[in-house]
Amino acid sequence: MDALTDQLLSASFLDWLAILTSLLYVWLAAKDNNWCWLFAAISTSVWAWQSFFEYQLVSDGLLQVFYFIMAGVGLWRWTRGQPNTPATSADTVPGTTSMPSTEDTSIQSMSFNEHLFVIGGGLLGGLALGFLFSNTLVAAATYPDAITTVFSIITTFLLISRRLENWLYWIVIDAVYVWIYGSTGAILFALMMLINIGMAVYGYLNWRKEQSKPNTSVTSGV
Repeated sequence: MDALTDQLLSASFLDWLAILTSLLYVWLAAKDNNWCWLFAAISTSVWAWQSFFEYQLVSDGLLQVFYFIMAGVGLWRWTRGQPNTPATSADTVPGTTSMPSTEDTSIQSMSFNEHLFVIGGGLLGGLALGFLFSNTLVAAATYPDAITTVFSIITTFLLISRRLENWLYWIVIDAVYVWIYGSTGAILFALMMLINIGMAVYGYLNWRKEQSKPNTSVTSGV
């Protein structure tokens, strides 16, 4: 508790910017809102700097660079195609206007083969990345960091493709990150991951509810 208090008091502007924009990203993604990608771009830019230069989490730093690129891909993917129903005021960021989603990107459940690919690919890719970094770079929590990095990359594609179960994978990934950040002394970021777990649970429940509705699609935008 003393460590968390110290970090709360000593957290820099960049720390808070990364944390708050990351939480906004997850919350808006859970609400199926296109504005999530803007906050993702801001958060990942700051978080990459922190991971590389503050906490020596090389794999996580590279992951943030990937996230920054994927924020643009996600926004493009969620806003192209044929116009759909405009967003309600409850689904927009205060002070902004909504642009209708332009693609019928229905929420879908994953197939058995997709689960096999995610689990098998995540483990094999993570072990390979961990072996590479353990022999070439000095990094903290090398193998757990590498495995969660690969799983996060794959799960990001699931989020962009609007697979319902992406939220279940995020729950597990964020739980591992709680341990990684806690073990490296980044207690504040570990706490943020705990919050992310709660929002991932909400995201899964909300997306499952949206999936049951006819013509489910992204309905809000930048």
